[in-house]
Amino acid sequence: MLRPSLPIDPHLPIDRDAAARLLSWIVGNHLGSFTQGNAGLRLGSTVAAYDESAARLEGLSRLLWGVVPALVGGCSVPGVEAIVEGLTNGTDPDHPAYWGEAGDMDQRLVEMAALAVFLREQPDLLNRLMPQASRENLFRWLSRIQDARINPSNWRFFRILVIDSLASVDWPVDGKCLAEELDFIDSQYVGEGWYKDGDKIERFDYYNPFAFHFYGLLYARWHSVDDPERSARYIERARTFALSYRHWFAEDGAAIAYGRSMTYRFGTACFWGLLAEIGHPELSVGKLRGLWSRSMCWWLGQSIFDAEGHLTVGYGYPSLLMSEFYNSSQSPLWALKAFAPLALPADHPFWSTEEEADDPPAIHSVAVSRQTTWRSNGVAYLMAPPPRHREIRHVADKYAKFAYSSHHGFCVESLDWIASGFAGDNMLAFSRNGLVWTFRTDVYEAVLEDGELTTVWSPLPGCRVTTRQRPTDAGELRESTVETDLPLKVLATGHAADLWVPPRSLQQVIDGEGPPENRPAAEGSTLFSDLRDLDGRLKRRLLPSAPNTNLIHPHSAVPALLGSIQAGRSLMRTYLTAGRRS
Repeated sequence: MLRPSLPIDPHLPIDRDAAARLLSWIVGNHLGSFTQGNAGLRLGSTVAAYDESAARLEGLSRLLWGVVPALVGGCSVPGVEAIVEGLTNGTDPDHPAYWGEAGDMDQRLVEMAALAVFLREQPDLLNRLMPQASRENLFRWLSRIQDARINPSNWRFFRILVIDSLASVDWPVDGKCLAEELDFIDSQYVGEGWYKDGDKIERFDYYNPFAFHFYGLLYARWHSVDDPERSARYIERARTFALSYRHWFAEDGAAIAYGRSMTYRFGTACFWGLLAEIGHPELSVGKLRGLWSRSMCWWLGQSIFDAEGHLTVGYGYPSLLMSEFYNSSQSPLWALKAFAPLALPADHPFWSTEEEADDPPAIHSVAVSRQTTWRSNGVAYLMAPPPRHREIRHVADKYAKFAYSSHHGFCVESLDWIASGFAGDNMLAFSRNGLVWTFRTDVYEAVLEDGELTTVWSPLPGCRVTTRQRPTDAGELRESTVETDLPLKVLATGHAADLWVPPRSLQQVIDGEGPPENRPAAEGSTLFSDLRDLDGRLKRRLLPSAPNTNLIHPHSAVPALLGSIQAGRSLMRTYLTAGRRS
């Protein structure tokens, strides 16, 4: 893929001028892709589960996550008039580019949030650029969210933002609805800085910084005077969350690849930029700037833009295999939330203070989410039990692996091609016939105690596994007690490394056919990974992952242990080491 020339040097810390130039470059790259009446963007031929009108709106609205804070901070951004024209036409029922009325559970409800923030933070600009009749069309179109059926999740914050913004311009709103939604958000808070994301599903992932804390801090900005108690609560929760979230980033700014919506990429940095506005008693402003800047720089070193400078669907490179059903070609623009600190003036300490390194404690556990994060060999890692839900594409790969990494990435389709000699990372898989394989997708029980995670799970009927995981100074210890009614074939893998290994059928690998097995550890150009059987009963091999299935490395390989267990009770003890090569 041709890579465009960036307007800034990604090897240097990002100051305010560089951030503004980067945002202007990204927005400017999209101005030629506006659709009819400037009411949307069309960036590719791939689609999401929602209709094309909503997908085009998505592109336009998500530009605003970067444009609005830049305007608040007095930065010049191209295309503002065109964007406002698009808002005018998209909300005009008589215009051919009308977006249509939002229905129940509609993607349009999601995209209203950015429009609401634009209205709340730049009302004078909208008054200047939009005639009164057009503003009323916009307000009327946004009002639909007040009575639409909406997802009982982080989506409720969209309704809060819209109702709040409409109230700020004296448009009639349902105050009772707003109060109920604020109460719902409080019901999602579980402690230690973390929100769950739905009454029946507990997911602890990037939607906490993407949505809950991001929107909570916006609310606190707007209501520190008239709703000081709730604003203070949001701020305190965000500060508590920061002490966990800092552990999700490696020394060079790379964030742990884990969970859904990975295509939002440097959106993972948005929290740090917004938190800087209110500060943190334990994290200096230099550390906050460093966490934000290093993350942005790491992303700029990846192949995330196409030749036209558009963000692609993918993670470390373009890939639809890891996308969600709600990812259109325009969806990655959610990443522009990371430009939130542009709202801070040039003389704010966030911009005038030099970056500081962040060196958190080596191991950090969160009781409410039963997650542990740690750093080892320059890489950040996470282990967690999987949540009980199935609606995310490749959900087991995104949540149920034994561990996740900031640099090794994770693989999707981990089980699909094992018989052909390909395998995914960080799993313990079982098979009766060597053709169909299963691994941990759900758990009966999960306990985190003193940094050790214990999960009880069943890969197939008649087999029960109890796995204990514990990070160490140099790696991770995994012990699995397997109780099975039938003999089973076993495959255990470690983290993926960035190297190519010629594929062979699994039987050829087991039999040792082909090239000699002289490198069972995965030694890539920038990463290494090894997995050892502490009891010496399993064969040590190196397996390729299927091409383009790893989020960061198109070619990747995993250290593997292969063997069989008999019916009855077996103990499998493995030790994993991984990291960056110096």
